[in-house]
Amino acid sequence: MKRMFFVWAAATLAAAPVYGQTAAPQGPATERPSETPSVKSDRARLEADVRYLADDSLEGREAGTTGYALAAGYVAGQFAALGIKPAGNDGTYFQSVPLFSYRFKFGDRAGLDIINAQGTPVLPEAVAGKDYFPLPKRGEALAEVKGELVYVGYGFADDGYEQDDFAGIDLNGKIAVVLNGAPDTLNSEERAHFNATQSQRLSERGAIGLISLFTPNDEERFTFEQWTGSLRTTFMTWAKPDRTPFSNAPNIQGSVVLNSALSAALFEGQPVSWQDIVRYQSGEGAAPPSFKMGLIARIIGQSTFDYIASPNVVAKIPGTDPSVAGEYVVVTAHLDHIGIVPTPEEGDDEIFNGAMDNATGVASMIEAARLIRDNPGRRPVVLLAVTAEEKGLVGSDYFARNPTLGHGEIVANINLDMPVVTYEFTDVIAFGAERSTLFPQVQAAAARHGITLSPDPMPQRGLFTRSDQYSFVQQGVPSIFLVPRQANRDKAPGKRWNHYHKVSDEVELIDFEQLGRFTDVNHAIIRNVANMAEKPVWNAGDFFAKTFGGEMAQ
Repeated sequence: MKRMFFVWAAATLAAAPVYGQTAAPQGPATERPSETPSVKSDRARLEADVRYLADDSLEGREAGTTGYALAAGYVAGQFAALGIKPAGNDGTYFQSVPLFSYRFKFGDRAGLDIINAQGTPVLPEAVAGKDYFPLPKRGEALAEVKGELVYVGYGFADDGYEQDDFAGIDLNGKIAVVLNGAPDTLNSEERAHFNATQSQRLSERGAIGLISLFTPNDEERFTFEQWTGSLRTTFMTWAKPDRTPFSNAPNIQGSVVLNSALSAALFEGQPVSWQDIVRYQSGEGAAPPSFKMGLIARIIGQSTFDYIASPNVVAKIPGTDPSVAGEYVVVTAHLDHIGIVPTPEEGDDEIFNGAMDNATGVASMIEAARLIRDNPGRRPVVLLAVTAEEKGLVGSDYFARNPTLGHGEIVANINLDMPVVTYEFTDVIAFGAERSTLFPQVQAAAARHGITLSPDPMPQRGLFTRSDQYSFVQQGVPSIFLVPRQANRDKAPGKRWNHYHKVSDEVELIDFEQLGRFTDVNHAIIRNVANMAEKPVWNAGDFFAKTFGGEMAQ
């Protein structure tokens, strides 16, 4: 699963309701969940796949590295051994993803200056890369942007909502000053969406720069160092044919992230106080109006960059019904992890093997593919192991925009990412299921295996938009993301899992019987969806369907 901060960072640099909060699913009245044969995944196969993918020899499977290439070759080899047809480029199992790779520099010329109308600096002395982080536009080794500052809250506006942070404000040629996140009046999935697309909205309204504020409310969740930690790693996006980096926010020439002390100093003498801003973000006050701040900022950002390639792995199991041969059910699992990262606090081990994140998901997909091969459904099933998920859903976004499937359409996505399988789980969370006619199929599959569906216990994290299914959602495709719930872990002493993006995410933590159960229920879901009488569609009026033009139930 990609880094929690990365959703925000990727949006800055570019430039759904949960159970119990939605209407009942609106599938066709005659639709009945499919019956899946009583088959059981091979636990030994699952363990063998995970052990290979999480071995030190693959050096953490970072996208674009030799270790990742070895992992991709292994997955392709497993599909070939199973007799599953390749569905990548040129008759192979691979779709080469052109990647634009970049890192930020915080020394040399990187900096930030903010002055008032009299030309007087308004911020105390601060250090780039420590107190603030100046970031250039993707593809620029050195970028400078200068403009007037305009505070616009969350930069939030959308049809159907009363709040409009852009009312009465002209952002053309200006630098927007924004809060991190989105209004807390939104449900978790929609809030995460608006957070991730903040820079895109600002760019569309003409902003040329962005200053992101860090508040005491943010500090309650993370320190500034934790919040900005990923800015010191390697970023990626996919490159267009002209070798320019893809961006949803092309007008944003530079941005900067301020710590809480600098953020507070920026509002001294402003018509809206810093205290009012913080109270609003915490839900204790009304939204302050957007306003011109009477300040001018100059942001200078530096970066280094390169072009590399890293493959998605694609295979296809044909369906049995020619009438729906062009309706593809795509099953995804990200193959990459974060590679080798020096971490003195972790000791000598620098290899992040990512056994749970996401060797388990890939192994589960391979084993589910074997079961589907033996008893295919009506629709074709595509198996997609994607690259660069940890860099911001890059591989899945590239495939969703550039599928290798020829004629036809992707009608559903089922994503397998980081199932925490350290204890006997009794329930699962199916993120996104209640938004579409996929829900009865998920519900029936879970019930068949004695597993119940539970609401999202952490709605504030917006997990539905943080893994590869979101790339397909953005193309209008009904999608789900299934994870075992952690409610039962308190009954299993010593089975708590707090190894996310740590070198301790190793094979020895995994209960392969539970990974088998997770695989069995996902196999049932895949086959149920492949056998649906009608093509999956979003529920009538669903937010994501309306936002991305997805087909809705009548």
